[in-house]
Amino acid sequence: MAKLKLGLFFGGRSSEHEVSVLTALQAFENLDPDKYEIVAVYVSKQGDFYTNSKFLHLKNYIDIDSLLLSSKKLTFVKGGLKTLNLFSKTIPIEMAFLSFHGSFGEDGCLQGLLEMYQIPYTGFNVTASAIAMDKVFSKALFKELELPVCKYVSVKRMDWISDPKAILQHTQNELKFPMFIKPALIGSSIGVNKAKDEDSLNFAIEVAATYSEKILIEEAFENVSEVNCSALGYEEVEASVCEMPVTSGEVLSFDDKYTKGKAKGSKGSGMASLSRVIPAPISAKLTKDIQAATIKIFKALDGNGVARVDYFVDQKTGRFWVNEINSPPGSFAFYLWEKSGVKFPKLLDKLIEYALKRAENQKKTQYTFESGLLSRVAQKGGIKN
Repeated sequence: MAKLKLGLFFGGRSSEHEVSVLTALQAFENLDPDKYEIVAVYVSKQGDFYTNSKFLHLKNYIDIDSLLLSSKKLTFVKGGLKTLNLFSKTIPIEMAFLSFHGSFGEDGCLQGLLEMYQIPYTGFNVTASAIAMDKVFSKALFKELELPVCKYVSVKRMDWISDPKAILQHTQNELKFPMFIKPALIGSSIGVNKAKDEDSLNFAIEVAATYSEKILIEEAFENVSEVNCSALGYEEVEASVCEMPVTSGEVLSFDDKYTKGKAKGSKGSGMASLSRVIPAPISAKLTKDIQAATIKIFKALDGNGVARVDYFVDQKTGRFWVNEINSPPGSFAFYLWEKSGVKFPKLLDKLIEYALKRAENQKKTQYTFESGLLSRVAQKGGIKN
């Protein structure tokens, strides 16, 4: 049986660039070499596309400049890629396996490019990727689905620059301290801070505004725990067991997620290095409710592949609130699916299977319409003013 020609895409012009690399390397270590012919497609922090098998080994990132110099730049062609050198070569790609986090990769931008060049890809489609990436838009979706969310306001950077005093006043009129302030368009806890008064609120908005043109400000919960759950599928969707991350402080930090411990079954770190309790020590009813909410959100986004939804829970009352959705999640949430009976290599097989099914369904769609409009207008002498 011929191997599927798989382009493994990662990196990107994103503050989560390194996280993307770790996720891709974990995937590479678990993709079956008997099933897939893998082409590394690394996107630099400047947004250029490169290929080189050396990108698939973590040790080579010690000197990234030398690594780039020894690599070939790429451009897109229909159904694949082409090297940009004197003896250019076309590289057919049957599937793009996306391992991006953050801007210009997770947010629908690259998905749109792949749609243009008719290359099937794993994960959410253009629209779903954009909504999931935007914490403000996704909050609106959760509310539309009649799922509970915390009180929040959103701020545009241009409005903050124009009149910070008005923004501070409006925020304090709408929300109570303490508050969490986040860049709305990135993840990995980058730029997230907690504010307990106006001065710390001012500082936190300034920080968040450096990473995103939109800022999310949420009223903080007291005495709650974070619980996460993953969804997997396309035509049929299932939910994983739940987990409870263990934090070192009030905010689940970048270091908590990526630099503590070691990823099981991987030479890299990634989200699998996070300290966590699986299954989460919550009631059976709360677990069931969270799993149902996770599937509901995934289906509402026409989800494909795997995603993780993060929640806040009050174990005393049994209440929960939706925090955010991550698509794709760091390490593809394999740590949740292993506990649900799906090994990492099988999980990756499923992501590819679902992507191929979506591509087959897309072939049934007629994207053009022969109206004859241009011919008729041309025959009449053109457009009349």
